Amino acid sequence: MLLGLNQTIMMALSMVVIAALVGAGGLGEEVYSALSTVDVGKALSAGIPIVLIAVWLDRTTAAARERLGTSAPGASRLLHGWRGWALVAAATAAAAVAGRALSAQTWPQGWMYDISTPVNRAQGWVTEHLASGVPVLGGTDVWSENFTLWVLNPLRDGLVWLPWWALLLLVAALAWLAGSWATALTSTLAMGAVGVLGVWTESLDTLSQVIAALVVTLLLGFALGVAAARAGRFERWMRPVLDAMQTMPQFVYLIPVVALFGVTRASAIIAAVVYALPAVVRITTQGIRDVDPSALEAARSMGAGSRQQLLQVQLPLARPALQLAVNQGVVLVLAVVVVGGLVGGGALGYDVVKGLSRGEMGVGVTAGAAIVCLGLVHDRLTSPARPAPARAADRPPLRRPPRQRRETPSPCARTRGNSVRPPLAPPPSGCSRSAGAQPPRPAGAASSTARRPSG
Repeated sequence: MLLGLNQTIMMALSMVVIAALVGAGGLGEEVYSALSTVDVGKALSAGIPIVLIAVWLDRTTAAARERLGTSAPGASRLLHGWRGWALVAAATAAAAVAGRALSAQTWPQGWMYDISTPVNRAQGWVTEHLASGVPVLGGTDVWSENFTLWVLNPLRDGLVWLPWWALLLLVAALAWLAGSWATALTSTLAMGAVGVLGVWTESLDTLSQVIAALVVTLLLGFALGVAAARAGRFERWMRPVLDAMQTMPQFVYLIPVVALFGVTRASAIIAAVVYALPAVVRITTQGIRDVDPSALEAARSMGAGSRQQLLQVQLPLARPALQLAVNQGVVLVLAVVVVGGLVGGGALGYDVVKGLSRGEMGVGVTAGAAIVCLGLVHDRLTSPARPAPARAADRPPLRRPPRQRRETPSPCARTRGNSVRPPLAPPPSGCSRSAGAQPPRPAGAASSTARRPSG
């Protein structure tokens, strides 16, 4: 539950710039006004406080998740429960009153440092030396061109080359394999709605970018998530980086990305990967850490190595978490389609931006509805399959166990433990030899084992 709260906080902080477009103000308005003048340094100086707020809230929720329901040994009861909350509230109120009395409500001017000038200077140097002319590597322009030429273009051309009915059959088959007939029907209808809206080619272009960004995100996310789950120090070092990637407004790092990679579809892919990667890493890490320790202990007792434990125990048992990571990666990549349209992504994202900038509501709503349909198809294909409930006809019939008869012991019988009658007691009248009692011999009777007289 606290992991969901953590992700909700991250998503809310990542939307501050978009909220500023509708009058929210705050740090989002500072970022937007700086980007309108292409001032990366000023935008970064407003984006860093957003990241710091995210780090503070992330550490708080992480500590609450670890200590929820537990108490530190030797800790005072004054700092726990309602007493602790009351103490914090009283200290906050006292600090607020003292600040107003001393007229110290704003941050001192002498304690400020402007980072916009050095950041702009660093951006100019990176763009000049890394965009092109790098020995052996070639530079970021070469990488962007090769990625577009060898990955994005063949993927888009292959999707466009397929007939529409063949693509619908492919979507239905994949959805049926991943789920059930209801999943296949929903995915096929959503994909068919894209063609009905009249944006089939643009949707396939967007689909190719989503698939490419998702593959890169999952490769990096699974690798980093496994490393973070198995090395606590690496996870602690990577957590602030993930916080910055997830909460830094996309408009802040899009300007240096465009300066390095140009206004191409590769820039849109980078923006999508940066935005979706933190959630995939966090979910993967949590899923692997939640594997039952007894399963790992059993694997170690059988002589399994570290690699065998990962491939044969941890990853199979963490399969639901990995499927959730794939699902969230798809959703987050699609969420940046519109932002990618601002930096050369084209396709549906560009149609949404064009509709908003020109006031053409029909164009924007059509493209937005197509994005929703693509998201529905991807969600059905990547959602974890749920086992169907058994029908009444398939259930085995309930059988009543046979009733056991309780036998009353005979008064002539001897039982172990609590004997019915003492061993030396005379048998009751009417008991036979089969009951284990020997009848008394008459007096003077000769025994069958007596010795015969000699002679």
